[in-house]
Amino acid sequence: MGARAIATVYAINCSGDFSSAENEILEKQGYHIQMHSSVESLLREIIVEEPGCVLVCSKQNKELIFQLIREFKKRKILQQIVFVAEEIGIELAVEVIREGAYAVVELPCSNVILLNTVRETIAKSAAELSKRKELLELMRKFRSLTDDELGILEALVNGEGNKQMAHRLDVSSRTIDRRKRALFEKLKVDSLADLLLSYIRWSQVDKISQSL
Repeated sequence: MGARAIATVYAINCSGDFSSAENEILEKQGYHIQMHSSVESLLREIIVEEPGCVLVCSKQNKELIFQLIREFKKRKILQQIVFVAEEIGIELAVEVIREGAYAVVELPCSNVILLNTVRETIAKSAAELSKRKELLELMRKFRSLTDDELGILEALVNGEGNKQMAHRLDVSSRTIDRRKRALFEKLKVDSLADLLLSYIRWSQVDKISQSL
């Protein structure tokens, strides 16, 4: 069995634009090339949990790139899109980038430009996927907290000490210590500073979770 590809390069409508030599260059770098003739075909095959680069080649059907961008936004797919075409023009290039494509490459282009664009695009995809994974894990941790632990969390955020918490909640200091230990363990933090940073990120989840 061969080595696993470092990432997949998805190419839509590129059979006439990309030569076998260009495909070979990408494969030699460790990329798996997957050719598609339509947006529908790509959406059936794309592995959304893994970093990837999507090359959209279009000499005549310029609507193809916008169709793909819309579908990626609707499905919250984080792989990055590169528009590849001849004589693109500044106006179209700006419009494509504004709509959500990561980059535009005008053909013919050098192998260096092609490789660098693919590398940068996949790196961006990997970063976005990592960010999503970290955020989902953060949400999972906070959702695992009990009401008592959430109460301790709010008290710590408000600057209350152990004695103040114990008096307000009418429990022993030992109980407060036990709940704090459970809180720190569940959130996987080692200090109050780390706890507060995690809390700040979590408090912003509602604003950014819509993009997940």
